[in-house]
Amino acid sequence: MTNRNVAVFIDAENLFKGYGKLEIPDISMEQILEQLETAAAREAGAGSIALARAYADWGALGLEDYRRDVERAGVETVQVFSVSKAEKNAADIVLVVDCLRAAGDLDQLEVFILVSADGDFVPLVRRLHELDKYVIGATLADHPVNNVLEREVDQYVPLKVKPVPPAAALQPIFSGDPSSAAAVLPRQPARVAPVEPRADKKVEKQPEPRRSEKKAEPKKAQKRQEPAKKAKISWHDLAKEIEVVHDGPAASPAEYKQIVEKVLADDTVRSFSDQLANQGGPLPMLAMALKAAAPRLSPSDARVSSLSRALRFALADTPYALARESDDVQPVLVRRSTDPAGMLTDLSLDDIQRGVQ
Repeated sequence: MTNRNVAVFIDAENLFKGYGKLEIPDISMEQILEQLETAAAREAGAGSIALARAYADWGALGLEDYRRDVERAGVETVQVFSVSKAEKNAADIVLVVDCLRAAGDLDQLEVFILVSADGDFVPLVRRLHELDKYVIGATLADHPVNNVLEREVDQYVPLKVKPVPPAAALQPIFSGDPSSAAAVLPRQPARVAPVEPRADKKVEKQPEPRRSEKKAEPKKAQKRQEPAKKAKISWHDLAKEIEVVHDGPAASPAEYKQIVEKVLADDTVRSFSDQLANQGGPLPMLAMALKAAAPRLSPSDARVSSLSRALRFALADTPYALARESDDVQPVLVRRSTDPAGMLTDLSLDDIQRGVQ
């Protein structure tokens, strides 16, 4: 399974301006990209960043100096001018349009990173999921994040600002001047010589403390053993083990269903799906497994409007189904036999052709 290409879209006004005042943290854009690449590689098996854009009114916000740092990191700065009083949403709208254009035109981009804490991007995240994209959200660790946005993305990355050490910590401990070394070395406490008792003074012998007859238990035996923590499943590592089962597109909904049933019959995919259903895994994790087993399978090619509708149709005769607790969260994979709450109804071929939601 090859590394997936990454596209980064940065809402710079949200990242730096916050709620009305400009706050540029002491972090370079290069450090931000490094954290994003590391997180994407760990959870989504992503490769390098193929596309990165940052959106803002770079002149009006006083971001001229930081703009040079952004461009040096290889990020394209997109100048956004507001044509109405709604200045706050100007960058958001341009970002959404560019992001959807890239998702539709550039099939090689599979992982999309939205650097923003703004809940207005929830519809964009859902649309990217329908296009079978893995979506990561990110913002500075101390910024409040919209709770719906944090739940909708497949992964959320809190960007950490590395603390700058105080000036005193940057001084060398040793230098060529011996006096300077003494100045910075910690002062050692003075040693006090033991006082010898006077010969003419009788010293009373203190009684020794009574020793307990019961021997203390070894420390290892006294330490309470805590239960081992359950290891977190790495869905990406499991997906890496999936080999291509079907290397072709689907030209119709019926063919899409046949391919999905063929893929689920594979032992490795079935093991992945079983574990995912046990955990109530979100839809993008299942999409990742299907992408590994059938890299050219696409709901849009099969003339099905979204991934969730396609799977409600394709999973109809399988042990699996989709369920959703509420409209604010994305569907998860479940086992039919458990009759879970919120299980979505299956769609027939007639439902798909009539556009039933």
